[in-house]
Amino acid sequence: MIFVSLTDACRRLGIDAKTVHRWLQEAQLPLQSHPHDGRKKGVSQEHLERLAHLHHRRLAGCEQEGAAPPSQITTLPDDLLSLPEQMCALQTQIAALQQQVADLTRLISQHAPEPALLASQTPGSRAKPARASTRSARTSRSAASATAKTPKKPVHVIARVEYNEQGCYVVTCPKRGVLPIRPETEEWFAWVKKQDSFRFVGKGGYFTAHHWWRVPGGAWRAHRQIRNHSYNLRLAPNHELTIAVLEQAAEALQAHLT
Repeated sequence: MIFVSLTDACRRLGIDAKTVHRWLQEAQLPLQSHPHDGRKKGVSQEHLERLAHLHHRRLAGCEQEGAAPPSQITTLPDDLLSLPEQMCALQTQIAALQQQVADLTRLISQHAPEPALLASQTPGSRAKPARASTRSARTSRSAASATAKTPKKPVHVIARVEYNEQGCYVVTCPKRGVLPIRPETEEWFAWVKKQDSFRFVGKGGYFTAHHWWRVPGGAWRAHRQIRNHSYNLRLAPNHELTIAVLEQAAEALQAHLT
């Protein structure tokens, strides 16, 4: 018989001692004494496996010193683990498509054709009654007025981190302009933690950074559209998003142009 101490049983089942006692009582399994030390209490390996089977538990193996506790072991399938990453890439593509739709809408509004000539100005319109000409003119003016009053779809503008001609990195907010923030300071990391996305223009390239909120610590992802293809790179958490990380990602994305 393989003896398993009460402490090891709790660890391998991932529960506390009180729950182990309750499960043993429900299954009518007694605690057993150590073969050489009656003061130590525990269960047999067979009873431990029976408890795990009854309560649909997976027994943890013998871990080495310093290994992660069972609560931190990931048992999800690979397809579920990659699902947040796929969703983040899909959200990035949707944001890029929305930006393209907004640009097309603005261009169509700016280059809309002028209203057609009034029917009263055409040669054949002289034979028509004056009442019909007046009605046609009112209809044309109403259509032109409705076209002129169509509001333009606003373009979404995000914050910008840019390397300027003076050799400094400048943080620009769409609403407040240039911010007095120096990269890799406490103010920088506090600002990064509050952003959803921002535009980075560095020495060797540029991209759009998106915040991945579902990841603990707030991971970031770089996105760039090159020749009708979307490229994505994983960056770093909020507290590790430095200028060196951003420049390295910009150069990696720029390399796809060559």
